[in-house]
Amino acid sequence: MEVAQVSSRIVTGVGEPQDDGQTPLDPDESRGLLLDWVANRGDLNLAEEENIALGMAWGERAMRRVPVLSQDFLRELHRRMFGRVWRWAGRYRDSERNIGVAPHAIASQLKNLLDDVQTWDEFDTYVLDERAVRLHHRLTAIHPFPNGNGRCARVFTDLYLETRGSLAFTWGSALAREVQRRSYLDAIRAADARDYRALIDFVRG
Repeated sequence: MEVAQVSSRIVTGVGEPQDDGQTPLDPDESRGLLLDWVANRGDLNLAEEENIALGMAWGERAMRRVPVLSQDFLRELHRRMFGRVWRWAGRYRDSERNIGVAPHAIASQLKNLLDDVQTWDEFDTYVLDERAVRLHHRLTAIHPFPNGNGRCARVFTDLYLETRGSLAFTWGSALAREVQRRSYLDAIRAADARDYRALIDFVRG
């Protein structure tokens, strides 16, 4: 996976609402921000894009040295992707959200997920793309970090695929932006009901 090839589809946030770049950040959104020059969504997008590219480059190097399927790798990947922008990068969230498991359950749920993926690999339980799709879906459902979960989960999933000798997902990059977002959310809802077919089609679209 070349960083230049995938950064545009990772950093834009598949399935995430696109805000006006001039919209000011509110106090809650600014909490933990390390850059005093970031005043609006456009500034934030630029800062995060540059940071994410560095994190992706780190992931490409690190996956050759250490196991990807570990919480240590996941936390360090998130820190490398967002640590120049957000103080909390790489730390599990400690507050309830309208999505994700309770904070006290994050570590145990991630352990279960990563153990499951290793078992799928060992016994070839699903075809590789379905293993990666199930990994991505459950990781985003756990929602371990305060923010950046979708983008980190996409990079993490692509690195997992690469360590298994496969190409990274395209994440619907061939679709128009509004179609891409709608298709992704529809596929996630289907996956919530244990139907992964639409999500498998989307990630290679």
